[in-house]
Amino acid sequence: MSTIAYQKSLLRDLFIILFLCFFQACAGDNRPVVKIGVSVPNTNTTSYNLIQKAIFDQLAEHNLTAQSDRIEIIWNSVQDQTNGKNAVAMEFQQVKTMLNQGIKVLVLNSIDSRSAHSILRETKRKSVPVLTLDQPIRNDQIVGHFSINQSRLGEIAAAYVVQKLKDESLVDKSNVLVLEGPLGSPVFRQLKIGIYRILDQYPQVHILSKYSKADKSSGRQLASQTLRDYAQNVQAIICVNSGLAVGAVEGVNLYDMAEKIVTIGIGAERSAINLIVAGQHDAEVDLQSYERGQMILQSAIDIYNDQPFQADQEKTQFAPSRIITTSNYTILEKIWPDLHSKKIRK
Repeated sequence: MSTIAYQKSLLRDLFIILFLCFFQACAGDNRPVVKIGVSVPNTNTTSYNLIQKAIFDQLAEHNLTAQSDRIEIIWNSVQDQTNGKNAVAMEFQQVKTMLNQGIKVLVLNSIDSRSAHSILRETKRKSVPVLTLDQPIRNDQIVGHFSINQSRLGEIAAAYVVQKLKDESLVDKSNVLVLEGPLGSPVFRQLKIGIYRILDQYPQVHILSKYSKADKSSGRQLASQTLRDYAQNVQAIICVNSGLAVGAVEGVNLYDMAEKIVTIGIGAERSAINLIVAGQHDAEVDLQSYERGQMILQSAIDIYNDQPFQADQEKTQFAPSRIITTSNYTILEKIWPDLHSKKIRK
């Protein structure tokens, strides 16, 4: 989603919320107001954009229900506001302000472990339960954690490629290029583990592994270089994120081989989805960030109402995931209404 489109969408959501608040005030809405705090590093990524949109969309619907308490979200994305200031100190101060404003539940993805532990001392002092997002923290104040099973996403991507190769009877004679992320990243390491867990079950598949900077430029360079080095004898490309996938598709297009090479990325960023709609890219593994946002808000409300956290494993709830292809991309039009306009007309 472009920055302008996202801002318009957010303004629309905020207008709806303000209208509902005004309507309820005129109607004599005397329900208690329950404040929930959300603190994340930034909203510059597709994932957090969609989580934020989902939370405010669902908030508007929730507040229409007269039988429930009225919920107010206090949103903090510290790195959007730093402007050279100390982000760790700012995050702590902003969460402390939330606590002083009377939040009943805090959803936290801290930018730094030092800041996180300082924040948790404050939440303990205020007896505010905490739900953590993406970055796990061990602490008694944590009542639940929202996580992404990265290795599972890798498995999904690799399994898709293997099935496509089977459909074309190419498994026994295929070269599969895996564009990995940079060394040292726990997330990319887990994705890689999942990818190879599947591919290693097919020893006849020749794996071509390349480390990358995990961006569009390196995807394009590595894909085109590998096609050149292997005389275009590559049947599939698996990318650990959408940026790499967009670049890889560009590299494939340099050789006019989009119809011959299966491409898949992980992340379902808008730029990669546009290529699927245009028929140039096969698939993306979608982290379903919008649905995650809905789950986060509902869980926070449940915790406030003394309901148990719905965990998949211990105190952890894993994000849902799915494959997006040309056959089902329209399910994303709820969050990107103009998506269909990217389809190439024949």
